[in-house]
Amino acid sequence: MRKSLKKKFGFAFWDSLEIGKKRKNLPGAGELEKAATWQVGGQGKKELVAWKISPWRLVPVYFIFFAFLMILLARAFDLQVIQGKIFLEEATGNHVRIEVDHAPRGVIYDRRGAILAQNKPGFHLILDPASIPKGQEEAVISKLASVIGVGKKEIKQKLDAAEGAQVTIVNDLSAEKAYIVEAEEAKLPGVVLEVASVRVYPHKEIMAHILGYATEADERDLVKKQETPYALGDKVGKAGVEETFEETLRGTNGYRLIKVSALGEKKGEIYANSSRPGESVTLSLDLDLQKFVHQVLSKKMKQVGAKGASAVVLDPSTGEILALVSLPSYNNNIFSTRLSKGEYNKLISNPHKLLINRAIGAAYPPGSTFKMITAAAALETGAINPETKIEDPGFIILGNQTFKNWFWVDHHKTEGFINVVRAIARSTDTFFYRVGQMIGEQTIEKYARILGLGEITDVQLPGETAGLIPNEEWKLETRGEPWYPGETLNISIGQGDLLVSSLQLSVVTAVFANNGNLITPTILKTDRPKIVKKNFLKKETIKAIREGLYQDTVGDGNVGWLFGSFQPKSAGKTGTAEAGEAGPHAWYTAYAPHPEAKIVATVMIEHAGHGSEESAPVVKQIFDWYFSNR
Repeated sequence: MRKSLKKKFGFAFWDSLEIGKKRKNLPGAGELEKAATWQVGGQGKKELVAWKISPWRLVPVYFIFFAFLMILLARAFDLQVIQGKIFLEEATGNHVRIEVDHAPRGVIYDRRGAILAQNKPGFHLILDPASIPKGQEEAVISKLASVIGVGKKEIKQKLDAAEGAQVTIVNDLSAEKAYIVEAEEAKLPGVVLEVASVRVYPHKEIMAHILGYATEADERDLVKKQETPYALGDKVGKAGVEETFEETLRGTNGYRLIKVSALGEKKGEIYANSSRPGESVTLSLDLDLQKFVHQVLSKKMKQVGAKGASAVVLDPSTGEILALVSLPSYNNNIFSTRLSKGEYNKLISNPHKLLINRAIGAAYPPGSTFKMITAAAALETGAINPETKIEDPGFIILGNQTFKNWFWVDHHKTEGFINVVRAIARSTDTFFYRVGQMIGEQTIEKYARILGLGEITDVQLPGETAGLIPNEEWKLETRGEPWYPGETLNISIGQGDLLVSSLQLSVVTAVFANNGNLITPTILKTDRPKIVKKNFLKKETIKAIREGLYQDTVGDGNVGWLFGSFQPKSAGKTGTAEAGEAGPHAWYTAYAPHPEAKIVATVMIEHAGHGSEESAPVVKQIFDWYFSNR
């Protein structure tokens, strides 16, 4: 039984049982009675006595506790009531000033490592109204105005506009004036001098439309809700690459918390951490090529008296933009300094619209360069094939309108029966009029959109235009008029309401240069092209249009006289787009070498005349420089 109980319940349970020999050893009744009456030092049987303390013995304890409590209450009364006003005045007279260690913006490089945008040391002067002792505002403003050379009225206007908040007085203070401010610190309470980098664009007008500019954060930037908020005095990208890659370039500010007395004296640093510079960005641009294109295009503009022009050079296999020029331009360094409202208004009201990037943000009728799209639409739908011949009678009569071919207008001659290759090479309007009638405006619109027109290219630059591919729905909505048959003839040769940008046309040309891939252009250096569509056109369509573009540059092609003996061989399309009384826009878009294209170049000069005479020579110079230097 013993073993079975142990096995079932364990030894602890077994040992607690009062059985067997252990039971015989338990104390008896006599021992229990003795234990109950036992007292230390006593003998025999006695009653238990309770231990008590006299109340008089506790009086000293109560007295000490009461005295200590009275001392605490008296001290509290002294601090809060008697000296409270003194401490309040001292606390009011001291506050913590936050000084910002502005993060330098990242450097921008070209594809070969040349610096396009960088920073130089500078000083940022802030006025904190809360730190100016009462009654000294006028003296501080007068002293500050005399030291930094800014009018008192201007400083007061900025203070009034800030409504008690800190305000930037100068964001590009020279080192000489900064040293004077520092030396006069005791007389300039509330003046905060921060070390802040100044953005520098060494190539000014040459790169302005690509890089954009960074200027001081405005009220909208400061209240913007974001993970890392802007601080007063931060630089914010407002256009171009500076705006697009703002989060990459801006970096992270550092801060110093400084205790300041009522007199504006620094009483010590409470906390500090360092800023972290922004990351660098490497662009696809070739600075030397950009300079050259800017130079030759500027020269051509002066020769023809043009008011605006643009040029795009890109790699058709990667979509990398190698050069992008918009003229006229502006010096983007002016935004890094103290630009007055009057100066800014003068800049934006300039009749030549200096701030518009004409290469991506302005759209024009493409003229005969659009015949690539009309030809593709006709070949893809089977309306014609590469061998189909259409007669050029010199003109077409539609209702009471006569649509003439340029060859008939200039020389009173016709081309006879020609196919699509010859029509592209000779830019024969009557051929494309007939094709337009065969396929209709809806088919032309469809293939224009397939080739990327009518929408932005998604290049990483702000301000891009989508252009316009008109149709009957658009015309009814905007003009309240139906679509007329004559409009189909107009858009078939790139006239009418059609609008494209230089970059859009470059992307279309790249499709034929790279044998059928629609790519997204990029301003960043890359070896991984973003292909939107590939092999979306028939091989025979690509082949026929490429041959037409090549024939344009040899023999009696429109620019054969210019490119016939030029090496390497190239292929291109001219465009002379009617644009009112000011004269036609001159276009030329081309790729080289042919057949293995390395670059595409597109030049557009506003109201300059014929594309073959004005824009094509500029493209030839670009090709010559590129293949001689790259």
